[in-house]
Amino acid sequence: MFKTTLLAATSALAMGASYPLVPVVLDYESQWPGCQSFTTGTLKDVLAKPDMAEIIALKLVAYGNTMQNADGSFTCQHGTGECQSDALELCVQYKLSGDINSIETGDTSMAAWPFILCMEEEDGNFSKGESCFNSSMNSTSLSWNTVESCYNNEYDAVMNAGMKATDADHTYVPWVTVDNSLLEHSGFLQKAVCDAYTGPAPASCSNSDQVTPDAEKCFN
Repeated sequence: MFKTTLLAATSALAMGASYPLVPVVLDYESQWPGCQSFTTGTLKDVLAKPDMAEIIALKLVAYGNTMQNADGSFTCQHGTGECQSDALELCVQYKLSGDINSIETGDTSMAAWPFILCMEEEDGNFSKGESCFNSSMNSTSLSWNTVESCYNNEYDAVMNAGMKATDADHTYVPWVTVDNSLLEHSGFLQKAVCDAYTGPAPASCSNSDQVTPDAEKCFN
């Protein structure tokens, strides 16, 4: 998966010189079943196609409907475990570049995608973090110790960065925008990306009318 991502990123640089990539932003929560069905279904299917992945500028924000309390702590909709997994996924994005602003810009989201996908396929189970990391990120120079240290020592910082990166206008998760417009029916992701792309249509766009079921929404 990571090798495919690298190839897609390389191709995207070449294509992006002439045609802008299509921004795809996902605000989600790691333990909401609707978010899991979108990440492990619709999004996974689209990103598995190299000619689609290479035209997408992906941004993934694991924060969703989390609330910051008066004392600065955080409460996630689906419990403490969700906060833990959200923070872990944010740490991977942060530490891939060493710049916490990567959480807001999304510039490491595509590189972190294999880890995030593994975590979502494990139902956002925090205890699966190390095994997911070892199975999905071994092609990078990032170490699990660095990610674990981020979680243990920079939890508040990454959660604050996630809060800052989340679309303030979102009313539910998964909240998906394509080319800065809300995708109300998440199953139409591929079609929306194909419609927004201004370059020559990728071969996969010939099947863009095929849609997947919409993900169940979790409201604020």
